[in-house]
Amino acid sequence: MKTLAVIPSEPIAEYLDAGYGADWLMDYYNPSHYFDKVYLLSPLEEDESDFLGMEVIKTLDKELPKRLKELNVDVVRAYGGYWACDMACNYKVKGIPVVVSVHDINPNLLHDSIKKADIVLCVSSIVKEKVLEKFPNESHVWILPNRVNFKTMHPYTPEECEDLMMQFPFTHKILHVGRKTKQKNLDTLIKALKILGDEYCLISSGKGDVEEYHKLADEQDVRERCLFFEAIPQEELARYYSFADCMCTPSRWEGFGMVFTEALACGAVVITSDIAPMNDFITHNENGLLIEDYENPQKLAEVIKHACTDDGIRKILKTNARNSVTKFSKERIDTMEAGYYRQIEVMKKNKEFDHVWYKKLFG
Repeated sequence: MKTLAVIPSEPIAEYLDAGYGADWLMDYYNPSHYFDKVYLLSPLEEDESDFLGMEVIKTLDKELPKRLKELNVDVVRAYGGYWACDMACNYKVKGIPVVVSVHDINPNLLHDSIKKADIVLCVSSIVKEKVLEKFPNESHVWILPNRVNFKTMHPYTPEECEDLMMQFPFTHKILHVGRKTKQKNLDTLIKALKILGDEYCLISSGKGDVEEYHKLADEQDVRERCLFFEAIPQEELARYYSFADCMCTPSRWEGFGMVFTEALACGAVVITSDIAPMNDFITHNENGLLIEDYENPQKLAEVIKHACTDDGIRKILKTNARNSVTKFSKERIDTMEAGYYRQIEVMKKNKEFDHVWYKKLFG
């Protein structure tokens, strides 16, 4: 019987509130149903016998070693390189491998405790580079991209989006998806909207403090053309990707950028910054548009206008979009992750996790 303990970085309720369905979460924590039993051990949850196919046990960090032994856990999986990583790595049990997945290049979200992990899964090569600054055992750092559910993320016809057309009666609709933080560069997009003129509107979906963006929109005299939502439900997001004239999130940095692969799966015209990792899976003028000077409102406005009005480039991008991200399909990444767990099982049998290798490196 294979048993996994997961330590998510966020309360499960937040994922459900964001629109991720129960089936998606069940597969996310147990890809290809590789494990017979999954326990969710976290100080953020309350006990529940059957939750999304998992048994939830409220667990404080100091209680973790005892819990792992009681439950005969084979592998521990911590999501995120910060507090969940601290809990899993600082309270690990000899012989039970700790796998930490890292999704961001923000140094504040990568704690020193990562040095004690046995395996680190990174969503992209740029994240791997950041991890290797603290975790020098490169042979134990593996790439696991974010996955796209092609059954949920697919193109919708104009007829299926008529209600959205009526809700946003502008000639050109720009969709920005991402948290309302400096990282997502919503400020430059709002400034670009002023340059573009009255035919363009901005639809922004993402959690965060919206007041500074309200203020900026007022200053730029575009408030009536800016529509801010805390979050568009996951099951509705595909329709927004399909109906918008372009999806533009000119991020200042990303660990992976799942919103871009989802948008491409829906056949969207995608605009983003010419930086890694987006320029690893987006090729300029083939399946998306990349902008080098993403801090420049004038340059951004020019790219957006090109994306919204040039029928030739729109046809090329929309034709290539969906097929360009099939390598990130849920089925493929689930199989890859299950394969990693299978490899970890072999390494465990060979007692590769019994020695504390990091002490040799760091003392």
